[in-house]
Amino acid sequence: MYDYIKGDVVSTDKDLAVVEAGGIGYRIYTTSQSLAYIKAGQTAKLYCHFVVREDAHTLYGFYTCEEREMFVRLTGVSGIGPKAALAVLSAMKISELAAAIITSDETALQKVPGIGKKTAQRIIIDLAEKISSSEIVGDADAGERGSMGIEAEALAALVALGYNRAEATRAVSSVKNLGDTTEELILMALKRMGA
Repeated sequence: MYDYIKGDVVSTDKDLAVVEAGGIGYRIYTTSQSLAYIKAGQTAKLYCHFVVREDAHTLYGFYTCEEREMFVRLTGVSGIGPKAALAVLSAMKISELAAAIITSDETALQKVPGIGKKTAQRIIIDLAEKISSSEIVGDADAGERGSMGIEAEALAALVALGYNRAEATRAVSSVKNLGDTTEELILMALKRMGA
């Protein structure tokens, strides 16, 4: 129904922003990741997802399209509602979440309040095939990613995940001839580094 709302940020709270657009104040629930870019008194553009339930109509908004897409995917997992999806996206960057899913890192997901072992397993099983290498690279510029080779993409993804560049370079170099895709190189490099 709404693709995005652009307007003046009237106020923010721990999990929402009130954005005035066209004389209407929209209460938009969001993540702490998105709130880091939204300040009261400034103009903001939030990519929205509208959820209609019998007892409520709720608007969720995100600073990036990628964050909105991940929210939609998370809410498609059985047992994950909008509040749990917001909690996951508040606790983890998209690149961290993507890496946790691809590497089946249940422990990382269980650090999110309200996510237990079974829910973490369900997220991994349901979303493993839906994660791309570009989501692991995350913060790199899209144009920059397009010009990279798979080795450089894998290295950028590992650095974005917080690994030391020298250690990541050694790991990627040791597996560069063993994989044909960025995802394969990342997985093999993570295994080499003991992740």
